[in-house]
Order: sequence, then structure tokens, then C-alpha cells
Amino acid sequence: MQLSKVKLKHQMVLIFVLAIVLFMMMELYFYYSFSHLTQKRAANYGHTIIEQTRQKIDSVFDDIIVSTNIVVSNKKVQAFTISEDNYKRNIEIGTDVVELMDDMRAFNSYVSGIIISDSKGRRVFSSAPASGEVFF
Repeated sequence: MQLSKVKLKHQMVLIFVLAIVLFMMMELYFYYSFSHLTQKRAANYGHTIIEQTRQKIDSVFDDIIVSTNIVVSNKKVQAFTISEDNYKRNIEIGTDVVELMDDMRAFNSYVSGIIISDSKGRRVFSSAPASGEVFF
């Protein structure tokens, strides 16, 4: 069947239908390609956020480990935990220990309080400035 023998009205309808089919195919192609691209970007973004969160958590734990090692290896803290003399423990060594604990809290903003306890259950506790209390 030749196109020139078809009536003009039918030719126009045929061209119109072909144009609509062509546009629908293009629309479906772009829809699926943009959908795939959006999903891919969302997945990449999610992986990036998860990786950044993991790195931040690792960094916080590393800072806490460093703070803990500094406090535990300090000679005044060691003397504080084994001292039998309450005067020496509370007055002479205690202020230095509390200052060290305050410095460790300032070093790591994620630490809001530190407790040092000895084998007899005696404790010194230094909390964040929000609560503002130091207990012996």
C-alpha cells in the first residue's frame, strides 16, 4: 500500500498516531533512564552518608581510647586509686585528678563525665559543666 494513494485525512491521522507513539517511546525511555539515575544517586548518597558516619564513630572511639589511656597511665591517678590516706587522697592528689579529668572532657566533646573508681569502691566523678558537679 502506497502512502500517496491513502486519503489525506488518513495520512494525517497516521502521522499523528506515529508522532504520539514516538513521543511515548521517548517519554518512557527518559522516564526509566532518569529513574535509574535517581536510584543510583540515592544509593551512592546513602553509602556516602553511612561511610561518613562510620568514620565519625571511629574517630570518637579513638578519642575516647586516647583519653582513657592518658587518665589510666597518669601517675597521680594511680596514686589516687591506691592511697589509703583520705587527706592525701582528697586534698593533695584529688584536685590534680579532677583537673586531669576536666582536661580529658575538654579534649573530647563527646565525653560528658568521667568516673574513676578503686578496688574499695571509692569514686571520684567529674561531670560536664551542664551539671557542674564534682563528687568525691
